[in-house]
Amino acid sequence: MKSKITAIYGLLSLMFCSTVAAQNTADDFFRSTGKLNTVLGVVVILFVILIIFLIRLDRKLSKLEKNLDNE
Repeated sequence: MKSKITAIYGLLSLMFCSTVAAQNTADDFFRSTGKLNTVLGVVVILFVILIIFLIRLDRKLSKLEKNLDNE
């Protein structure tokens, strides 16, 4: 059992290290091409759209719950 935990820990550490290295490479690429602001802008726009969608969905569900409670 202990060897499984050690193996999982080692695998997760390896994945984390490779992810960090990949992010540095991606950041350097976007900075060198001048597209970092574009990527950040797209991420922010998608995040705002997701938040608006969730707020609208919550309002619709609240309305439906009120209708069900009234009946």
